[in-house]
Amino acid sequence: MPRALILAALTLCFALPNMTPAARAENAGSPAKMILDPSVHGLKRMEPLQLGVDGDSSKMTPTEYTLKSGQGYRWKIKASDLTEYALVMPEFVRNIWIRKIEAGEPEIEIKTNTFDELEFENGGELELFFVAIRPGTYKFGPRGLMERGMVGTITVEGADAIDIKPIARDAAKKDGDDDD
Repeated sequence: MPRALILAALTLCFALPNMTPAARAENAGSPAKMILDPSVHGLKRMEPLQLGVDGDSSKMTPTEYTLKSGQGYRWKIKASDLTEYALVMPEFVRNIWIRKIEAGEPEIEIKTNTFDELEFENGGELELFFVAIRPGTYKFGPRGLMERGMVGTITVEGADAIDIKPIARDAAKKDGDDDD
């Protein structure tokens, strides 16, 4: 019995918004609207992070990123084989939604909620797919090398304002929708 109640409640949650006269008036004469998930659609590619640059194991490039909250991103991280790197960014990881991590050849997908570090023992690369959630400035870098200045920052800015215009009740009535 509880399973049936939960299923009925979920059905109502998703069906009711589309049953209102205002929703029917808004969609009248247009194809069905599609809600896109920023973790899958419209991903922006970030500039790849390179650990170990120009034969120097204590350099990385770039060291600064600026992101928008609510936007989905793909971030390729490449490590040279100059040394072992354990990339850490704990505050950033706690303030994003991780969709997946892709690594290796052939490609392996890792689906996880969080991670402590991304370790590269003999070079390699991976790609992190995520949505920036909470605005702020976050530090990242390889464990043991951050103390020597190998530190980067990721700044997540607030999302742009969303312009939502309410539908007047009179507009719904003009379309012949009298049932409330």
